[in-house]
Amino acid sequence: MPARRATRKTTTEKGLGWEHQQQRQRLLRRLIDGDLCWWCSKPLFREAARNWDHRSLAADHSIPRALGGNRSDRLLHATCNEQRGDGRRDASRPAVTGNEPEPRPEHHLAMDW
Repeated sequence: MPARRATRKTTTEKGLGWEHQQQRQRLLRRLIDGDLCWWCSKPLFREAARNWDHRSLAADHSIPRALGGNRSDRLLHATCNEQRGDGRRDASRPAVTGNEPEPRPEHHLAMDW
Protein backbone atom coordinates (compact mmCIF):
# COMPACT_ATOMS: atom_id res chain seq x y z
CA MET A 1 0.00 0.00 0.00
CA PRO A 2 1.53 3.38 -0.95
CA ALA A 3 2.29 5.91 1.78
CA ARG A 4 -0.36 8.61 2.20
CA ARG A 5 0.66 12.24 2.01
CA ALA A 6 -0.93 14.80 4.24
CA THR A 7 -2.92 17.13 2.02
CA ARG A 8 -3.30 20.80 2.79
CA LYS A 9 -6.47 22.68 2.07
CA THR A 10 -6.28 25.63 -0.27
CA THR A 11 -7.27 29.06 1.01
CA THR A 12 -10.56 28.72 -0.87
CA GLU A 13 -11.26 25.34 0.77
CA LYS A 14 -10.64 26.98 4.16
CA GLY A 15 -13.17 29.68 3.31
CA LEU A 16 -10.43 32.20 2.48
CA GLY A 17 -10.67 33.17 -1.14
CA TRP A 18 -9.63 36.03 -3.38
CA GLU A 19 -10.18 38.77 -0.78
CA HIS A 20 -7.87 37.04 1.73
CA GLN A 21 -5.19 36.66 -0.95
CA GLN A 22 -5.48 40.37 -1.76
CA GLN A 23 -5.17 41.27 1.94
CA ARG A 24 -2.00 39.13 2.14
CA GLN A 25 -0.53 40.86 -0.92
CA ARG A 26 -1.20 44.29 0.62
CA LEU A 27 0.51 43.20 3.84
CA LEU A 28 3.50 41.87 1.92
CA ARG A 29 3.87 45.17 0.04
CA ARG A 30 4.01 47.05 3.36
CA LEU A 31 6.40 44.58 5.02
CA ILE A 32 9.90 45.80 5.79
CA ASP A 33 12.18 42.76 5.77
CA GLY A 34 13.23 42.14 9.36
CA ASP A 35 9.96 43.29 10.96
CA LEU A 36 9.21 41.00 13.91
CA CYS A 37 6.57 38.28 13.99
CA TRP A 38 3.88 38.95 16.57
CA TRP A 39 3.80 35.28 17.60
CA CYS A 40 7.52 34.44 17.98
CA SER A 41 9.38 37.79 17.75
CA LYS A 42 11.67 36.42 15.03
CA PRO A 43 12.24 38.46 11.85
CA LEU A 44 9.87 38.19 8.90
CA PHE A 45 11.17 38.09 5.31
CA ARG A 46 9.40 38.05 1.96
CA GLU A 47 11.81 35.35 0.76
CA ALA A 48 10.67 32.08 2.36
CA ALA A 49 14.19 30.62 2.61
CA ARG A 50 15.19 33.45 4.99
CA ASN A 51 12.38 32.77 7.49
CA TRP A 52 13.17 30.51 10.45
CA ASP A 53 10.67 27.92 9.21
CA HIS A 54 11.75 28.31 5.54
CA ARG A 55 8.13 28.88 4.52
CA SER A 56 6.17 31.76 3.00
CA LEU A 57 4.54 34.24 5.34
CA ALA A 58 0.88 33.83 6.21
CA ALA A 59 -1.78 36.50 6.61
CA ASP A 60 -3.27 36.33 10.08
CA HIS A 61 -6.51 37.65 11.57
CA SER A 62 -5.77 39.43 14.87
CA ILE A 63 -9.43 38.79 15.69
CA PRO A 64 -9.65 35.06 15.00
CA ARG A 65 -12.13 33.90 12.40
CA ALA A 66 -13.63 31.66 15.10
CA LEU A 67 -14.58 34.84 16.97
CA GLY A 68 -15.95 36.68 13.95
CA GLY A 69 -12.76 38.20 12.52
CA ASN A 70 -12.95 38.64 8.77
CA ARG A 71 -9.87 40.71 7.90
CA SER A 72 -6.22 39.67 7.79
CA ASP A 73 -4.27 42.52 9.32
CA ARG A 74 -0.79 41.15 10.04
CA LEU A 75 1.76 38.68 8.76
CA LEU A 76 3.11 35.72 10.73
CA HIS A 77 5.46 32.92 9.81
CA ALA A 78 3.37 30.08 8.36
CA THR A 79 4.31 27.78 11.25
CA CYS A 80 3.48 30.49 13.80
CA ASN A 81 0.09 31.02 12.17
CA GLU A 82 -0.62 27.28 12.38
CA GLN A 83 0.44 27.20 16.04
CA ARG A 84 -1.78 30.18 16.85
CA GLY A 85 -4.82 28.37 15.50
CA ASP A 86 -8.02 30.00 16.75
CA GLY A 87 -6.23 32.33 19.15
CA ARG A 88 -6.76 30.38 22.37
CA ARG A 89 -2.99 30.13 22.94
CA ASP A 90 -2.23 33.84 22.41
CA ALA A 91 -1.20 34.44 26.04
CA SER A 92 1.35 31.61 25.87
CA ARG A 93 2.95 32.60 22.55
CA PRO A 94 6.77 32.42 22.38
CA ALA A 95 7.06 36.23 22.15
CA VAL A 96 5.50 36.46 25.65
CA THR A 97 7.05 33.39 27.29
CA GLY A 98 10.53 33.77 25.81
CA ASN A 99 10.45 30.18 24.56
CA GLU A 100 11.52 29.19 21.07
CA PRO A 101 8.66 28.55 18.63
CA GLU A 102 7.84 24.88 18.15
CA PRO A 103 9.42 23.45 15.02
CA ARG A 104 7.01 22.06 12.49
CA PRO A 105 6.91 18.26 12.66
CA GLU A 106 8.53 16.60 9.69
CA HIS A 107 6.44 14.17 7.69
CA HIS A 108 8.32 11.04 6.80
CA LEU A 109 6.90 9.13 3.88
CA ALA A 110 9.31 6.21 4.12
CA MET A 111 9.71 3.64 6.86
CA ASP A 112 12.78 3.82 9.10
CA TRP A 113 13.96 0.28 8.40
